[in-house]
Amino acid sequence: MYGAGINRGLAGFVAQGRKKKKPVTSTDDEIVLTTTENIPENNYRIIGMAFGTAADHQQAVKVLRKNAQKIGADVIVSMRFDSNNSTVTAYGTAVKLK
Repeated sequence: MYGAGINRGLAGFVAQGRKKKKPVTSTDDEIVLTTTENIPENNYRIIGMAFGTAADHQQAVKVLRKNAQKIGADVIVSMRFDSNNSTVTAYGTAVKLK
């Protein structure tokens, strides 16, 4: 059961079986997030780091996506969380798909 959740997150990046491989795409209003260090079958350039800090995980991710969009990112790779008693920070490497 635990593994199914992890694989679901990578479904957009990893082709399964003999299906035709599709590149990752993102819409203007949603930045794709992944905890992996790279995106198979896609070329991209690194823009830099992106952060989002808020009171909870969901809000931190929203702020992260908004900040990533401001700097022109399509995807956040190596996304992580950090927290202390009052705030959660979501962060990762912002990349632009070629």
